Amino acid sequence: MAMPRTDPDASADLCSLSIADLVDLIARRDVSPLEMAHASLARYEATEPELNAFISLDRNLVIADAARLETEARRGEFRGPLHGVPIAVKDNIATRGEPMTAGSVVYGGRVPDRDATVVARLRDAGALIFGKTNLPEFGYGPVDSYHYGPTRNPWDLNRYAGGSSMGSGAAVAAGVVPGALGTDTTGSIRNPATWCGVVGLKPSYGLVPLRGVLPFATSLDHVGPLARSAADCARILDVIAGVDPNDPTSEPYPPANYLDGLDRTLNGLRVGVVRQLWDALPEVVAAPLRRATRALRHLGVELVDVEIGWWDEVVEASTVLVDCEAADEHRAVLAMSSSELLPQVKNRLLSGAAAAARDYMRARRIATEFRHQYRRALRGVHLLALPGHERTAPRIDRHGRRLDPSTSLRFTVPLNVVGAPALTMPAAFINNLPISIQLAGAPGSESLLLAVAYAYQQVTSWHNHAPNRKNPKE
Repeated sequence: MAMPRTDPDASADLCSLSIADLVDLIARRDVSPLEMAHASLARYEATEPELNAFISLDRNLVIADAARLETEARRGEFRGPLHGVPIAVKDNIATRGEPMTAGSVVYGGRVPDRDATVVARLRDAGALIFGKTNLPEFGYGPVDSYHYGPTRNPWDLNRYAGGSSMGSGAAVAAGVVPGALGTDTTGSIRNPATWCGVVGLKPSYGLVPLRGVLPFATSLDHVGPLARSAADCARILDVIAGVDPNDPTSEPYPPANYLDGLDRTLNGLRVGVVRQLWDALPEVVAAPLRRATRALRHLGVELVDVEIGWWDEVVEASTVLVDCEAADEHRAVLAMSSSELLPQVKNRLLSGAAAAARDYMRARRIATEFRHQYRRALRGVHLLALPGHERTAPRIDRHGRRLDPSTSLRFTVPLNVVGAPALTMPAAFINNLPISIQLAGAPGSESLLLAVAYAYQQVTSWHNHAPNRKNPKE
């Protein structure tokens, strides 16, 4: 099927809309799924290959799937709450009939014959699966070398787009798609969301099934949405959350409607400010973030200082946990295809394989103690507030090597260790580069987390800022 010419201005208008707006327009038949597909493809053509947000995108498949969704819409048959909405998928998540490289040449020829659970649920809800987004090898990053090249930040092409969900973050920020799936083991949804100026949600461990997702460090792996607003993240989470009886990591959390829960009152809500993290920020970041958090007070939220013990110890321990689990998950690759791995990835896997049992057990004991400290911190508050990161997006060279000091996992990885939900959202800009605040809670508190983020975005406009969506080259 030939792709018709698309009015660039009309495409830009469609690509700037929220998921809620698109769903409404498609339901009213003011916009068809096929029109939306063409708009996203036009936006993709305008941004690639400069952004390099995608590893693969089959245009014919996108158009064919959109045509089927359009036929259904014309008959008044809507599959679900995402009918006709383009959603990109990180390339370590299986989509049937499409390559799944996981950012590695080792898996370059792999084409799954079935969808990951999360992708199957998106399709059942009517989403249009729109390409496979870029990531470092196995998501084992951030690293400074890539099989498929670095993804560049839509706000500044000479800046890093974030951790391993870099392609998903950049695709959403650039307006190619209104939502995407990412994975987060040490911060790889939240860091790209922070630096690309979108919302990223790492759900509670086990809330969103991992079946069909390439394992990295299974006890810390999470799948979640990236979108331009908390409301759009809630809409995606409503679709992908829930028990998968065939997934041993899946947990039976109480049912929740995250979209319907956004309008709850926040009066009397206590949010703990994780003081050791805020105090460690450089003033250039701390000052605008302090101003941004004042909006929470205006919403009726009480901010109280909290300290969480063993925070820095668990950051160090997490490196041991991740390297050991990743080495175990990829032991067959190490045995048969190690020469094809990027040197940094190979060395980290070998380090994990060679780790002493006592080092792994010590890391486990630290993780157990930290979970206790985390639960204690939440006894007197409903949620926690912490920075998304300590800096704006680092500079990179043409190969993707970072020109600024290495970034810290201090703000993200402890929340993976406890399996807690965490959300980052834009809260300020420094020299036209976004920075974020992060909200976290007890496992299962996504509804409250999203409600606070939604209320925050009703009284602020940071999430409405966007890079030049006509062409990032300009």
